[in-house]
Amino acid sequence: MKILYFLFLFFVLINADNKVRVYQRIPENFVATAIYEFVKGNGINNCFQFQETESQLLLKCLRDNELVNAEINIIEPTRIRWTSISYVV
Repeated sequence: MKILYFLFLFFVLINADNKVRVYQRIPENFVATAIYEFVKGNGINNCFQFQETESQLLLKCLRDNELVNAEINIIEPTRIRWTSISYVV
């Protein structure tokens, strides 16, 4: 039982970044507009792009005459596959 408590505490502490995240719904067909407003609001312009993979776009842009990196990632949810672990003592 102590091992389960330790594992639970370990995962809680690893994932606890003290941020509250409230996702706001973007109306269908307005995702590009929301992304545009985010980029515009952060002063990202004058960019070069490189598509690393089908799901990752890398940008190098000028913001206030400084080079900044930006990226867009599409992350597919993955299933956790439990495997058995054996210990030898």
